[in-house]
Amino acid sequence: MNEASSSLSHIPPSRPHLARIQSPEDLRRLPAEQLGALAQEIRDEIIEVVFKNGGHLGSNLGVVEITLALHRIFDFRRDRLVFDVSHQVYPHKLLTGRRARFHTIRQSGGLTGFCATHESEFDLFTAGHAGTAISAALGMACADAADPALHDRHTVALVGDAGLGCGVAFEGLNHASVTGRRLIIVLNDNEWSISRSVGALSRYLSRIRTSPFVARAERRIAELLGHLPVVGDRLDQALEILRHLAVPGHVFEELGVRYIGPLDGHDLPMLLDTFDRVKKLEGVTVVHLLTQKGKGYAPASSDPQRAHGVSPKPAPKKLEPETVAPAVCAVPSAAEKAAPKKVRSFTEAFSQGVIALAERDPRVVAITAAMPEGTGLAKFAEKFPTRFFDTGITEQHAVAFAGGLAKAGARPIAAIYSTFLQRGYDQVFQEVVLQGNSVVFAMDRGGLVGQDGPTHNGLFDLSYLRTMPGIVLMSPRDGTELQKMLEFGVAHAGPVGIRYPRGGSSEEADSPRTAIELGRAEVLRPGQEATILAYGPLCEQALEAARKLAAQGFDVEVVNARFAKPLDRALLLDRLQSRELVFTLEEHSAQGGFGSCVLEAASELGSRSPGVRGRVVVMGVPDRWIEHASSREEQLRQCGLDADSIADRVAQQLRNGAHAMAAQ
Repeated sequence: MNEASSSLSHIPPSRPHLARIQSPEDLRRLPAEQLGALAQEIRDEIIEVVFKNGGHLGSNLGVVEITLALHRIFDFRRDRLVFDVSHQVYPHKLLTGRRARFHTIRQSGGLTGFCATHESEFDLFTAGHAGTAISAALGMACADAADPALHDRHTVALVGDAGLGCGVAFEGLNHASVTGRRLIIVLNDNEWSISRSVGALSRYLSRIRTSPFVARAERRIAELLGHLPVVGDRLDQALEILRHLAVPGHVFEELGVRYIGPLDGHDLPMLLDTFDRVKKLEGVTVVHLLTQKGKGYAPASSDPQRAHGVSPKPAPKKLEPETVAPAVCAVPSAAEKAAPKKVRSFTEAFSQGVIALAERDPRVVAITAAMPEGTGLAKFAEKFPTRFFDTGITEQHAVAFAGGLAKAGARPIAAIYSTFLQRGYDQVFQEVVLQGNSVVFAMDRGGLVGQDGPTHNGLFDLSYLRTMPGIVLMSPRDGTELQKMLEFGVAHAGPVGIRYPRGGSSEEADSPRTAIELGRAEVLRPGQEATILAYGPLCEQALEAARKLAAQGFDVEVVNARFAKPLDRALLLDRLQSRELVFTLEEHSAQGGFGSCVLEAASELGSRSPGVRGRVVVMGVPDRWIEHASSREEQLRQCGLDADSIADRVAQQLRNGAHAMAAQ
């Protein structure tokens, strides 16, 4: 029995048209009059599964007709289809043989929420970042052009209006126009990314979208000219001339790209006819389609921002009472005592902290690259509209812009997800760190992100930032400490990076706190046999592991490192001289991360300091791509970074050390 047939029990019988689609070939065999019913069934399926599993709702509901038309007109076993970002790929998955597993999307061991090359031959790239589809598609088109046997192959890039605002998208357009290669760019214009699209290009597209003169005049001229046989094929040309007159500065034509649109992205017969005509054209063609984010589901249509991503339905609460281990006070107290706890997300703590800073310091400004909601800056934008900057999906510009703000005396806080800051690497180097500009990089999603998978895991920021001289790198153990680090970062003369994960932390109410001092760690729990040097939120798992180890008779210290650069070398030297084992713990790639910082420092200290006898054991994310899972906590378990796994590894190392000493 194959995989599809073994999962038939998950296929709702009430969707007969979708049940017949096991491949795009089945779609092309479906009678045209049934396509509308199929579109509705696809929407119903997406809504049902997304509200159960969580995922991207609005963007997928908005591209149903586009996806149907593309797979109906093109043969993507031979032709090429490249998705930008690919969060809008759910209809594509349903049409390319993955419906039997669609109920597993974003769950552990299930389908990913993005394109994934290991899932299907129809997914050409494992993707999740914006702006790159045009460049990747053009590269494939140029490679195909070298083979005469592939002359009839078509390459299509599906790009959103927000993604088109990325600098790399314009670089791709600029190059595409001079290659002479055939490339179709489908512009899905819904005026949104996660939040409403911003910038001059967005305003330009909006002018095209909303011009009543263009819409009325096109219909009237089409009616008149359509009756004149002598005009014939010149109708499209007449309408293009009209559009140039109504919307000056036609940016696509100026780039040497043929432009068709704007057209209704939900008019399936029109889409089929348009794609059929466009596939006969040579050169680069942009097909501008107007769509509604959340089409077919009223709440998503009326509030596209909230419906961009939907959280999974929470599991039923346990009825039996749960026991909670006693809380541990922060240093300097060595005693463990119970304290009331609260849980809040790091993003919420950041939002509150940056507003408090701005209230006290008029120099503080905030920057995001199209993520005001996700980064927690939406409330800041409401309170300080003139001190908030949403640059769109333009991380390179956002970082260089922050450098300019800092140079002019402002104190910019650039809130950019860890995985997306990678896109602005060169600007971090030149416009910020090389200049010594005082910019605070607030790197949300620094760590594992659960359902979004490898394109969104933030596992490399330490590796690519710590080699730059003069930058300070920090990570808080909870939301309260994050706010203290923001205060430190704004006051510090020079660039600062603060990483923190998705999700929340359990915070002890009114627990004592030591001040944030440059390059100084804090002891959370004393111990004599070994030290766990934890970087950031995994302090919580380290403390729990230490309690488990104490129950086995091991006395293990837990230290909150706070800083990866500069390290607390005085504390590290003391522990290397007084203990056999120092464990590093981080929610980051073990390659080049915090553990590597400690190993490098230990090597240097050992070469010039007497009495160093301790060995460093690195615990971090292993050197492999970490696939999506139902939760961040499950990914931590997979990586051996949960409290039980940490305790087991430390205990094993301590036992091995005891056996070795006994043997001597």
